[in-house]
Amino acid sequence: MRRSDGMKSFFKGVLLGLLLFVENKLCSAMFDGISAFPLFLFSGIVFGITVCAFLISKNITELLLCGFTGLFVMFFIQIRFIDFTFENFGGNWLKVYVGGFYGSVAAVVIAIIMTAKKVRLSDIFYGRCNNMQNELTNQLRIKLVLYALISAMGFSYLVLPENASISVPLFVILQFVCLWFCVPNRRRLFFLIPIAVMSLNCFLSASHIWRTSNLLISFVLFSCAFMPFNFKSDSLSYLGDIGIRIITPFAFFGLPFKWLTELSSEKAPVVKRVVLALAISLPCALVLLFVLSRADMVFSLKTESFFTNAHNRINIHTVFLYISGIVAGLFLFSVLYCSHTDDKEPAEEKPPRVNGDLIIINIFLAIVLFIYSLFVIIQFKYLFAGSALPEGLTYTEYARKGFFELLALTGVNIATILAVIKLTKLHTGKWFIFAKVLCHYLCAVTVILLISSFYRMWLYTNDDGLTRLRFFVMGFLVFEAIGLLVTFRYIAKPNINITLIYICLAMTYYMLLNIIPTDRIIAENQIKKYLCGERENIYYVYTLSADAAPALTELYGKTPDETTRNDIIAFLERVTSSDIPERWQRYNLSTQKAKETLDKLN
Repeated sequence: MRRSDGMKSFFKGVLLGLLLFVENKLCSAMFDGISAFPLFLFSGIVFGITVCAFLISKNITELLLCGFTGLFVMFFIQIRFIDFTFENFGGNWLKVYVGGFYGSVAAVVIAIIMTAKKVRLSDIFYGRCNNMQNELTNQLRIKLVLYALISAMGFSYLVLPENASISVPLFVILQFVCLWFCVPNRRRLFFLIPIAVMSLNCFLSASHIWRTSNLLISFVLFSCAFMPFNFKSDSLSYLGDIGIRIITPFAFFGLPFKWLTELSSEKAPVVKRVVLALAISLPCALVLLFVLSRADMVFSLKTESFFTNAHNRINIHTVFLYISGIVAGLFLFSVLYCSHTDDKEPAEEKPPRVNGDLIIINIFLAIVLFIYSLFVIIQFKYLFAGSALPEGLTYTEYARKGFFELLALTGVNIATILAVIKLTKLHTGKWFIFAKVLCHYLCAVTVILLISSFYRMWLYTNDDGLTRLRFFVMGFLVFEAIGLLVTFRYIAKPNINITLIYICLAMTYYMLLNIIPTDRIIAENQIKKYLCGERENIYYVYTLSADAAPALTELYGKTPDETTRNDIIAFLERVTSSDIPERWQRYNLSTQKAKETLDKLN
């Protein structure tokens, strides 16, 4: 690394740390008094975009220098002003850093991938922009700008309101209608069906456990929905392309404004210079205010008074809704703009010829399978056949211990099988056939491990009742078993895209979790054990959402215990009450049923 490049990376790191500190203060002020979810989400996105944009470098050394310099500068400034008394910047600065940490971790991974692949931001952003802008007709530009406006207003009004329910699937329907008239390939809308299914969770269920993950998965799915894929290839190289595709739309946020400035080409350079001046001056002005306020108490009081008056006059929550809506609209616009540049399917690439050593592979598999065979014998003797356990060990304890280890081993075994098939695909002969036999045996052993894991969880659940985690794990085991059946076929004839099949199975399971009344099933299981005398209480049921109300209503009519009845009434009152005003966007089917049940019981 040249000295000049090192100095450039160092100063980039200094600017990165300074900018992250300013973003922390701004986010802390914006989210003062707002719930934690938008705080973590927005700060994570802002920090992630900033970190990724700064860290992408020519090589890993420059990336590390910039990253660690920025981290040091940010911590130094924060420690230096840790006792600063500007109350109008809110007390959420630590929470903003926590949310920003998760976004930054994802950004670092993307930046490392892009740096390793020698991908420059200028190549992604300006190359495509310069090559494709002239190919868009004015009619298409108008459609895209209108789509951005509709998406921005719809996101602010339908998705961002706290506890948004029925309005979320309505926003998705609005997106499908708009995209039908804008996308270059309508068949690609099929890839947005998982987003539609996940949006139903907001209306059907009162549980919020999937809200964050649904938003993140929808963000990734929409970013990649119009990305060209080679569905016949099972290569994992496209994962790096997905990371690039996720951040590429952010480069075109200014494109609608550029199209507007082109209406008056003489003023366009002046506008650019003004925007650049503001982008440089505002962060410096904020830092200067911090420093001067520390130097003079009178200036500090005057500045604090100014910010207090501004804070009282401005509704920070409304500003956040508008800003978030604009960002969402610009992002959706940018994804759609990118879809008009690369809608063609990529040419089929020949996979690199990788030959593994069959002797090494077969010896490795033989040793591993010998150990697994001994383990399987123990499983059949003690777990399945019901032989007497060692003294002091109950079946519940035996089933509970080692479950997650077995679950992890099933994943390792599947990865091993896929790697062996990849390394031996070009081989022939008796050693190749022997390797396939060993892979089939390893797959069979993995099925036994899966059955053992499921049986252990079933024994534990039968003893202690169903919980969310146990329900999710048992469902995951079922879908993993389906994946193993496909793996048997893949070992025999590796001519299918096994990676795509695994992804489809995972998405199918996740979509089912969004629409299945999980809390109701869990509550029914817990209450059944309680009525049979197998449980002393149902305290866990009271930690669930309003989805559990129908099961508790049934218990209310069967139990003579007044304490339990009062607890059920208290639960229904808690899950149906809210400190925020009722609006049609917040209409939730599960909550409404709980309210009707409460009215009947009262």
